[in-house]
Amino acid sequence: MNAKVYVLLRVKEGKSEQAVQTLRSKDGVRLLDALEGPPDVVMMIQARERRRLAELTVEAIASVEDITEDLQLLPTQDGCCASVSTKSVGIRRNRQGRESSHGKKR
Repeated sequence: MNAKVYVLLRVKEGKSEQAVQTLRSKDGVRLLDALEGPPDVVMMIQARERRRLAELTVEAIASVEDITEDLQLLPTQDGCCASVSTKSVGIRRNRQGRESSHGKKR
């Protein structure tokens, strides 16, 4: 069974691409994107065991020099697909394809 964690990182202004380049070469990193921020970078790390997942996560985070103190770790449940629900304000397209404001992201 594979363990996964999603990591949301904030980095110093203008350093997102550099952070992505650094993280791209790290073991276990399966998904990596610079965002329009904040957070500035999202990555997903995967490993066969939780202990190894923790090691890979610490190694990846430690490799980014310009990370700020604001970071979030979102581990998935064993054997389950992740579904993260956060309260935010954003734009969602309704069934007719029109944009509408919403208070929750599902």
